[in-house]
Amino acid sequence: MAGNSLTDYDSDRRRLYRESMEIRDLHYCKVCGRVFSYPGFGPDVCPQCRQRDQEEFDKVREYLSTHEHSSVQQTSLDTGIPVRKLYRWIHEERLYFKNDGTSGLFCEICGEPINTGRYCSRCKAKLKLKGVKIDTEPDKELTAEEKMRFIKMPYKRY
Repeated sequence: MAGNSLTDYDSDRRRLYRESMEIRDLHYCKVCGRVFSYPGFGPDVCPQCRQRDQEEFDKVREYLSTHEHSSVQQTSLDTGIPVRKLYRWIHEERLYFKNDGTSGLFCEICGEPINTGRYCSRCKAKLKLKGVKIDTEPDKELTAEEKMRFIKMPYKRY
């Protein structure tokens, strides 16, 4: 009987160890605070919040398909999406400004005016040569049809 309880103890210990290894992949969602099973890559956002974010992005894309020259503020007012989220998508290179130099965005390294992302193409190339991975860098070069519609700023920054 004593040998049997030792076997049960060992199997319980193995089971608890396996369960603890699975728990290691649980993360808290940065948006809503829910606990979710983290797949091991990407942002710490649960599937529900990621889906809601995509739906909001699709709403903005639909709006911009009919209002090409809308400003960030006007897009925010008309869609109900916060300006901060629109700028996050611009920094992620999911949205970009018209190529007229009035975006108000500047490269974080050299200060050159840019239309999307965080860095100008010259600084991106330098970072790439140094082996720095840029999160906003797309995997492939997108054509004009594949890219998002433009947002035009209502003012010119000097």
